[in-house]
Amino acid sequence: FWLKHSQQGSSLLLPAPLALRAMVGTSLWENQRGEWCIRTKPAFGEKEVARALKGRAGGPSHLGWAGVGIGIWRGSRGGSVDIDVNGVLEALDVDPVMGPKMMTVNGTTRWLQEIETGRKWDKRDSADQKVLAYKAARANVDMRGSMVEYHKQAAARAEDEERRGAEQKVNALRRELNDILAIGGSERSATEARCRMELTRPPVLWKRVTRKQVLAGHAQRAPGLIYGLEFPFNEDLLAEFGAEWLTKAFHAAGTLELSNRVRAVMLETEIKIDAGNNAGKFLFEVVYEKPNPKLHTKLFAKVPFQMTKETQSDRVSSSVMKQPMDLHEINTYRLMEASFPMQTPKYYFGDISCETSNFILITARIPYADIGANGFTKTLQPFEVEGPYDKCKDSLQLRSPPKEYYMLLVKTSAKIAGFDKAGKMLSPAMMKATMQAPPDGSDPANFGCKDGNSGQFPPDVLKGHLQNCITFVAETARPLFPDFVTEESFQEKFINTMMTWSAYSAELQYYLHSDPAYVGLGHSNLNSDNAYFWRGDQGELDCGIIDWGGFASGSLGHKMWWCFNCSDFDQFRSFLDEYVDAFVATYVECGGPQVDKETFKTHVLLTTLGNCMFMVLAVPDCFRMCARKEWDSITSRQDPRVANNVNGKSTLRTTLHVLNNCIRVLEEMGSDEALKTWIKEVWVGRWGKTPKSQAAIFGAVPHA
Repeated sequence: FWLKHSQQGSSLLLPAPLALRAMVGTSLWENQRGEWCIRTKPAFGEKEVARALKGRAGGPSHLGWAGVGIGIWRGSRGGSVDIDVNGVLEALDVDPVMGPKMMTVNGTTRWLQEIETGRKWDKRDSADQKVLAYKAARANVDMRGSMVEYHKQAAARAEDEERRGAEQKVNALRRELNDILAIGGSERSATEARCRMELTRPPVLWKRVTRKQVLAGHAQRAPGLIYGLEFPFNEDLLAEFGAEWLTKAFHAAGTLELSNRVRAVMLETEIKIDAGNNAGKFLFEVVYEKPNPKLHTKLFAKVPFQMTKETQSDRVSSSVMKQPMDLHEINTYRLMEASFPMQTPKYYFGDISCETSNFILITARIPYADIGANGFTKTLQPFEVEGPYDKCKDSLQLRSPPKEYYMLLVKTSAKIAGFDKAGKMLSPAMMKATMQAPPDGSDPANFGCKDGNSGQFPPDVLKGHLQNCITFVAETARPLFPDFVTEESFQEKFINTMMTWSAYSAELQYYLHSDPAYVGLGHSNLNSDNAYFWRGDQGELDCGIIDWGGFASGSLGHKMWWCFNCSDFDQFRSFLDEYVDAFVATYVECGGPQVDKETFKTHVLLTTLGNCMFMVLAVPDCFRMCARKEWDSITSRQDPRVANNVNGKSTLRTTLHVLNNCIRVLEEMGSDEALKTWIKEVWVGRWGKTPKSQAAIFGAVPHA
């Protein structure tokens, strides 16, 4: 310390907390440099200075004043002290008896050796304490760097131990599974053991791919994410990889006993599959070294579309826009085959690469009675499988009235959702790690909600799409749509409704997912072509489910509509209330919570508007599949140019059919009124919001 003199008296400047000896003062303050000063007068002694300091903070903590009297360092009696170590303030925790706590690399603390073997902290003077405190603070700063590396290594060791533990469990379950296969155990017991084994594996994490990656890597071979094997992704490659690869693949997936092998593979040359819009499909047959009636010899494979001129846009759509749909389908078979409340084809192998987006899924082939035939070929016996049925052809294909089929599909969908709610499917942790889930429905921000227009397009751009759709249905493809599409009143209602829906689209998605009771696991589009049907001994209709791409948790009302969007409209309109009743009753019976039927029906109707927008945007693609010059002479939906698959896909037929259904729901079932009611009762009434402005919905110039 040093003493400064002035005309008013003397100032004692304290650049560090030092004990005062025989000093007197009358006031304490902090100068511009952050130093604490005492102004002294000769007439006062040490006791008066102590009284002046009593109850006053000793200054910033790094100066060390305790605020309890003259000469007492802040750390002398324990507590927290900030020590400056080369410009870093280290918060030091001081015990009143043992002194500073020092960190160890594993997260525990220890005392200074000088304290443990010598005089305790409270027996040392301030100068000694400060030296030891600085030593401890500097050691703690150095230790933090070591701890980062220590914890990094510890995490790596723990992860490695967890991986080895999982591998040991998988191997033990693999042996159990192989024993079941070796003794000819039941298919059910083998499937359950295989799923237990798969569920023990660490979750497979998808790394998103870009369009550029897909275009560059579509022809490349790469190891799969799940089993680590390179795999074929088209018919020619399967023939090249051959029986040896199939043996390795089936062994890895636990679907073939380890002492058995595939001896030969033959591609199906007579029956070709051109149904579906998201992937290529083919059939093949295998010969096993040890034939077993529980092993299927006739198999089915699903692979990506090849990158041809005709299918490139579909390949990019599936691999980029809908990713990781293909992984979810593989995971559905791989993990949940034993959990489903209905049949699905037996899983044999599946894998995918996030380097190339290529994949392969191999299952048992469904023994369709009429595959490769044109229409019905015979009267079916009990348990013979009908079909196969194609998308949007119910009136031409189904063997019985559509209501029977769709009632079964509705109940099956409700069973899956109910089983999920009852915890009979995947655990929540595994579901989150392996299957797609919607955003958290508790927060509107997760869905992009905002005060203005939340639609995908600005109003002027959207209006152009809608006008283009009106021209298509009212002029270009006029014979394929109802007469009312030419009426000005309908066209105005259509544009108003769709633009309003778009402005509220994010908020509607939030609404559909905001109540967990109405959100559940389900098929993404359980149309009649994504199921296979047979009748039992008593003539009762039963079904199995296929095409699990996009299988995920989501709005159950949404899933209900996507069960019907490819059905014939008249039966949907006639029986919707019965379908809703059946879904709700089955959902509750199988473990789901009670839901309100009218609310559920509203969810279905609101979903039709979103599906309608999807079809509006697909109109330009119709001209890529059927040239403009052809439309003048197309007068019926049965015209082969629009009724048959184009380039191996049902996209054109589906677009026309679903657009027609959505338009009819709007005009004949009041989806526009459902939207208006939602805005009035939910947006305004329940949420207390102001309706979105005409400018927000229609743009700067309000729609007439």
